[in-house]
Amino acid sequence: MAACALIPLGEEGYIPLAVMLAAAGIAELSELLLGSKMASKAGASKAGMFGSFLGALLGGIFLTFLIPIPIVGTLVGACAGAFLGALIFELVFAKRDSTSGGLMKIGVGASLGVLFGRVVKISLGAASAIYWTLAAINSVI
Repeated sequence: MAACALIPLGEEGYIPLAVMLAAAGIAELSELLLGSKMASKAGASKAGMFGSFLGALLGGIFLTFLIPIPIVGTLVGACAGAFLGALIFELVFAKRDSTSGGLMKIGVGASLGVLFGRVVKISLGAASAIYWTLAAINSVI
């Protein structure tokens, strides 16, 4: 019950909470879709788009060890995974050969999309943390 007292709903009711939840939803969707969309704009097929998504997910989990700094390692792992996933899925399922000039462009597009999606997510998360910290301080004062 004491934790609920720290969440200042005040006169505006649940509107700030709803705005924060909407921002979190937008952040998750942008992270989810930007890698695939940028790979698509670089010329990837649906297989490459799916490979980018799957690679970012698996890379964020298994390639984090590349850089042992908590947030940076996960970001680099996700970008590397998106790059590799898009390349592998394009080669295997889109029937391209390894000499295709567009493969690097597709991989870079997927990596940049994941990077931009994570930057949006981190920015909205930081803004939410700052808001709730200030709201908690104001409710105590």
